[in-house]
Amino acid sequence: MKQVIFTLITTLLLTIAQSQVIQSRRLDVDPANVAKFEAAVAKKNQIYNSKDDQPRWITFQILTGPNAYNYVRMQIAESLAEFDEVDKEGNDFWQKTVGPLHTSVGNRIWWANDEMTYDPEVRNKFNHRRIIYYNVKDEGLDDFWRYRERAKKTWTEMGIENRVGVMNCMSGCDGNWVQVRFHHKDFTSEEQSWDNMPVFAETYNNLFGEGSFTEDRERLRNSLMPDGRRIRHHKRLPELSSAWR
Repeated sequence: MKQVIFTLITTLLLTIAQSQVIQSRRLDVDPANVAKFEAAVAKKNQIYNSKDDQPRWITFQILTGPNAYNYVRMQIAESLAEFDEVDKEGNDFWQKTVGPLHTSVGNRIWWANDEMTYDPEVRNKFNHRRIIYYNVKDEGLDDFWRYRERAKKTWTEMGIENRVGVMNCMSGCDGNWVQVRFHHKDFTSEEQSWDNMPVFAETYNNLFGEGSFTEDRERLRNSLMPDGRRIRHHKRLPELSSAWR
């Protein structure tokens, strides 16, 4: 048993070491300052975050939930060590221009779980996100990841065109928080994707046995903490974000 646990921990650490890490915070903006805020962030992005050798930042507008129409700002790095590199000029510009226009709330570090992420061969650069935030019980992790792994295999078998990213919280969260981020063009294409659910369930059962979809979904629900599933929508703002990679 100790050897199994050691192997799992080693695999997890290696996966994190080879994945992108994301530092995120919420930016609350008074509606009266939205236009000035977006213009200032766009200018800062153009000067300090538009080249390959500059820090990479992504800005999302929150569309739903109690913090709707505020923003999420994410710094994407290839390793934790990059967060030690302070962009003094960019930070000074931010504080002078954007700082007075927002309140920064919280700070969390996530790692991109490439093993559980579904990435189609041709990635569409969509800006719309449907995000499910899960808070998983310690004793429910096996069932939670069982479903996530099988879901990825099902999407691969179906050959769906939309990326589904998975991110694990490394720091700043209370509990085992996971984001599952569905990429869509807009609300219309998101709604159209629901038509694939019967095909998803059928493909899942064909891969893993009759009744496995229903059973695994129930295990997934039971793996979560109370209020352990929250759905939010975000929109990536291209002019306020570094280029795609």
